[in-house]
Amino acid sequence: QGSIPLIVVSSSCPKDCRCPADVPRCAAGVSLILDSCGCCEVCARQLNEDCSQTEPCDQMKGLECNFGGGRGSAKGICRARSDGRTCEYNKKIYQNGETFYPNCKHQCTCMDSAVGCVSLCPHELTLPKVGCASPRLIKIPGQCCEQLVCPDEPKTGPSVLKEHRKKHNKGRATEKHLTSKRGVAEMLGVDCGPRTTAWSPCSSSCGPGVSTRTTSSKNNCEMVTETRVCEVRPCNQMTSPRLKNKQKCNHIEKHPHPVKLTHEGCRSLRKFQPRYCGTCSDGRCCTPHRTHTVPVLFRCKHGQTISRMVMMIKSCKCDFNCTGNEHKTPALQKLFNDIHKLKN
Repeated sequence: QGSIPLIVVSSSCPKDCRCPADVPRCAAGVSLILDSCGCCEVCARQLNEDCSQTEPCDQMKGLECNFGGGRGSAKGICRARSDGRTCEYNKKIYQNGETFYPNCKHQCTCMDSAVGCVSLCPHELTLPKVGCASPRLIKIPGQCCEQLVCPDEPKTGPSVLKEHRKKHNKGRATEKHLTSKRGVAEMLGVDCGPRTTAWSPCSSSCGPGVSTRTTSSKNNCEMVTETRVCEVRPCNQMTSPRLKNKQKCNHIEKHPHPVKLTHEGCRSLRKFQPRYCGTCSDGRCCTPHRTHTVPVLFRCKHGQTISRMVMMIKSCKCDFNCTGNEHKTPALQKLFNDIHKLKN
């Protein structure tokens, strides 16, 4: 009888990190994270997709790699954590970690009883012209995403661009500049000055999460999403609030001594003494009030160093408004590739 060759696949990390030259571009709503080996940045695997040490699941959505009880398994399947709660949205029940499309404009994910959505129409963020009294979105036949227009303006179609090119063809303006976003914006009078929104609330009420904001620079009319790592409080802090005599809320807690921060299996080069928001015994919620952002260098396995923006808490406030939305940001924020929690 002929012998059957066995192919042994190792579930351990590679000896040498070999990463692609370019950073991967992830689909809308998919996190870009460091793999479990601390080697390369990869697009996080989603619910029911294959996973491994080098292809980790999206922890921000409450997913973990299920190896089916086999310790030496190299591959697993991304499953929702057992402690994750389901979501109810439009009279339908979704499992923790499940992604769905409530309409053609949004992609949503159930994250432990909260629904987070990303916009599939990032171009609807186009800045209106300064002085436009009533900008509005119009439906384009055959397309899902709408276009922002100013009804008060004269036609600004291709013919206007053509006339502008003819007039300035012999001048300094080049066709490349006119067809660029900034060139068109200047011609139409759109203000490309710096615009920055407030940071969104941390995506997790305890444990690691992310906070985002959008900004535009004078050199580019595109809105860019900035992300920072945040932690309102450790999850074990919620079960054992340290309250003094007759005290109902502990506004802020400081780590007892400087520690190295951790992020996706990496440790910060410097030590920090972070502040956390406390807990309340009377039903109030304690959330960050004033924060600042600092760049932090993390060292990962195999010596790789990465830089991340990290939220540092200055002060917290406690009240009965437990929406987790202290900045009054819209329920569905139109930020490309970003996840936001929406409480039912």
